[in-house]
Amino acid sequence: MKPIEYLRRHCKLRQPSLARRITVYFILFGLVVFTATALLYIRSSEKHFTRVTAQLIRNQVMQIEGISKPDFIWHSVDGPLPGLTDLTRTLANFSAIFYSVSDIALYTRSTENGPWYLLYLDEFGTLRKRESSDDSLAKLKFHEFSKLVRALTGHFKAEAGGEEEFVSSAIPALFCSEDTFSMFVDITGRHDVNQYVVRLTAFREGLGGVIHRQIVSFSCFLVVALLIARFVGYYFARRISRPIEEISELASAVARGDLSQKASIVSADEVGSLAQSFNTMIDGLREWQRVKLIEFEMEKGRAIQQEFLPQQLPQLRNWEIAACFYPAGRVSGDFYDAFELPDGSIGLVIADVCDKGVGSALYMALFRSLIRVFAQQASIGIGSDSKAGARGEIIDPPRGLKAVSLTNNYIARNHDREAMFATLFFGILDPQSGTMQYINAGHEPLYVKNSSGIKSVIEPTGPAVGMFPDSDYRVGRVQLEQGDILVGYTDGVTDARSPVDELFTRSRLKAIITQPFASAGELIERVKSSVFSFIDVAPRYDDVTMLAVQRTGGGLFD
Repeated sequence: MKPIEYLRRHCKLRQPSLARRITVYFILFGLVVFTATALLYIRSSEKHFTRVTAQLIRNQVMQIEGISKPDFIWHSVDGPLPGLTDLTRTLANFSAIFYSVSDIALYTRSTENGPWYLLYLDEFGTLRKRESSDDSLAKLKFHEFSKLVRALTGHFKAEAGGEEEFVSSAIPALFCSEDTFSMFVDITGRHDVNQYVVRLTAFREGLGGVIHRQIVSFSCFLVVALLIARFVGYYFARRISRPIEEISELASAVARGDLSQKASIVSADEVGSLAQSFNTMIDGLREWQRVKLIEFEMEKGRAIQQEFLPQQLPQLRNWEIAACFYPAGRVSGDFYDAFELPDGSIGLVIADVCDKGVGSALYMALFRSLIRVFAQQASIGIGSDSKAGARGEIIDPPRGLKAVSLTNNYIARNHDREAMFATLFFGILDPQSGTMQYINAGHEPLYVKNSSGIKSVIEPTGPAVGMFPDSDYRVGRVQLEQGDILVGYTDGVTDARSPVDELFTRSRLKAIITQPFASAGELIERVKSSVFSFIDVAPRYDDVTMLAVQRTGGGLFD
């Protein structure tokens, strides 16, 4: 493995964890706070030292005897001023504690544009003056300087009388050079006409050293605090990020199709709500997966059920067979069938298994298979012509019709616990003679129509198949002449409901059937269109299945 890949995989340089990112952000924020705090501390330290020094100077000036008289210092020139000596000594001693003083001087001027004079004590203690050459003084303006400082920094008020003893502020003006800084403190009294300024010049290294030492101490303390905060912050960041990382890992597993996972986070905060929502989502996905699996199985069942229906109806000369099948759901309990028997006759079936859904669909396949198999087996052998008795009953019906009784006994005896049954019409048509013998096992009446209307109605001749073993099924007979159409249907046609919950009814169906039709297919299409137009937007609760047989010619060999 290459070193870069190792670092990327194990150190997560490209995708750091949430806890690491929170920690990094925390440290960066701490560094920003430290830098801003250090700069503010340096600035405040300078102001603090200068403010303290200025306050000391003014306090010492107030101790000079007679200082409250207007321009007392000016009038003391060429005379002794012991208080100035005390001021210089006190200021030097105080300054030595914090920084190295290079010079202390007192300046005055009488007018705004007048020259500055340096006031000093000679060797005899006499106050002298001489014109000053200090360029820094040129930056100070008479009265305007005091007004500017007062406006920016606030007023220094003496305790005496609650009035300002000095015109200027307690914060002095600073002028810095490369090696020194000069602090000018205005000590002009409230009644003075002239302006008086004390200049204190100190080496920057001294003040910088004091500030530097304090900054070093402050920095050490902050570094230690940052280190402690780093570990403490990482601990809490892990507590915050671990549930989120767990949910992220679970989301990745779910994205790969693993729905067996669940978040184990239990808390009353937003992360707990997220975990609960995630678990709810997983439950929904599991349900969706279960539904999709059921839909997939239902689709397979629908495809299999379609295979049970005849893929192609028998094609006979002088006969037309048409059918339609529209399940209400994916699978259906209805079915129809048309198949050729070994003796050349045609078996016709239309049935409706009770109940709905998968159960009825499974039994539909069973009923259909049993009818076909039993009919094929029963019709093998030497059949006899059907004969009618004195009362018109069929003495010797086609052997294939025994499939109904055999199917009934099998279902009733082997599946009686499910109580499944089917209404079923099974007819055996002789294509040459047009004679059809049938059993209507509890199914809807079938209609035989001709050009004049409904010729006959085929009513039930026995109970539904599968209800009771050894049920008695009477065989009926109908003769189909040229132009006659036999129409069979399930109750999904007559029980269809409109949007206003009105039934389609048999009377509507009969009204359509009595109309003239050129073919069985046309009749099926007309009934289907009428039923679905009647249903419109209403839901369908039952399957719609129809079967029609028309004799179009005189016989099979005509």
